[in-house]
Amino acid sequence: MESQNRDFQRFLKHLDENIDGVLSAAKWLNKRGYSVTIPPTVASETYEDRMNHVDGGDLFITMRIEVKTLGINFTNKDDWKFRDKFIVCAKHSFDNAKPKPYGYIIQSADMKHIAVINSSTSKHWYVETRKDSRYENVTQSFYLCPIDLVKFFKA
Repeated sequence: MESQNRDFQRFLKHLDENIDGVLSAAKWLNKRGYSVTIPPTVASETYEDRMNHVDGGDLFITMRIEVKTLGINFTNKDDWKFRDKFIVCAKHSFDNAKPKPYGYIIQSADMKHIAVINSSTSKHWYVETRKDSRYENVTQSFYLCPIDLVKFFKA
């Protein structure tokens, strides 16, 4: 029982010492553009009550997701109008993003289906310059993703 109490006191000391490390990591992530949430650290007062105070993690980062709604309807890659490619975004928006988006959710015009492109596929993207159909006289470079790397879902 006495050794259990000593170990518990050591645990509380280590828990308290870990706060500086968590804050340092949060600062590092924040400087790189991430929103950081640090949940409260609540220690039990007794060894017996320790399992009622187990935390769910030291810190959490918010992942950036870009959402777009297209002017066309689609359900899956089989009825995708452009067959083998999918526009991800304007090249400059991804290149200049800080932090980079974790991914893209592109909705069908009727919002009944979505396509998801994870930014981890960016090494497979390629660039095309084309007229931006949303504007009259704007041409810009876009990243396109091979259709096989796009995941389709019913919304």
